[in-house]
Amino acid sequence: MSRRGTKVRLFLVLTGFLFLLIWVNYRWHIGPEEVRTFIMSFGWKAPLIYMLLYMLAPFVFFPASVLSLTAGITYGLWPGMLFIWVGAVGAASTGYLIGSFLGTKIASLRHFEITDRLQKQVATQGFLFVLTLRLIPLMGFGLLSYLSGWLDIRFRTYITATMIGILPGTFAYVTVGASLDSGNPWLIAAAVSFAACFFGIMYKYRDKVRTWIGFEDKE
Repeated sequence: MSRRGTKVRLFLVLTGFLFLLIWVNYRWHIGPEEVRTFIMSFGWKAPLIYMLLYMLAPFVFFPASVLSLTAGITYGLWPGMLFIWVGAVGAASTGYLIGSFLGTKIASLRHFEITDRLQKQVATQGFLFVLTLRLIPLMGFGLLSYLSGWLDIRFRTYITATMIGILPGTFAYVTVGASLDSGNPWLIAAAVSFAACFFGIMYKYRDKVRTWIGFEDKE
């Protein structure tokens, strides 16, 4: 079989697998407890399975928030936060590579006013662009990964900004998950309050970030 034929078969298999995961997600409305039960069934391999699922989540439209809460419930603050972080960095890397590949193959899509504006911005502020949108996500995790590869931001710049930018949100989610597992109402209240403050700050600055990026006209 030719190399081209092998690549086509591999692509079809992976595509079929991803669609299967999407169907399972929507068919059974999977939540943190269901994910926890599934992951723990793998025994000592459970952390590896968890990180693999986290890497796949952006591509099958499965909410990363569910997986983040699952890590807190299952593993606690530590090593739950580490597992989320590693999985998210893996997902971000894969998404970047896909975006870079598509940007090369479909170069004609680059020539829009909004993309021209973004490319000029990331040429000088690539790190700040990614870091800001990881801290205050105006778009989905996977979409930013694709966009960064598509805009040809340097991978080292992109992944460093991602590794830093996802830390606060990761901490917020895993703290809530760990507190829910403890069953202590005071811990739950403290964790939820912290998360509410964090997401409140994110929401407060969304419009300013949107204007800075160019999604809205400056007054």
